Amino acid sequence: MITLIVTFIVGAVVGALVARNNIKKLNALVEEAKELADKAEAELNELKAKSRKPRGRKPSSTRKTTTKKK
Repeated sequence: MITLIVTFIVGAVVGALVARNNIKKLNALVEEAKELADKAEAELNELKAKSRKPRGRKPSSTRKTTTKKK
């Protein structure tokens, strides 16, 4: 019974130490992902703005004319 309690306490301490180390790494990865997402969103907005340029109409002399046959 005592070994079970000691094993549980040791496991909890080791788990806390491992989790603390991994949380630092995880937070760094999350921060990097946020920065990359911001950059990607800015590039996407830039591409959308470029694609919204107004398109001019072709002059009437270059348009194809269709004639109906009677």
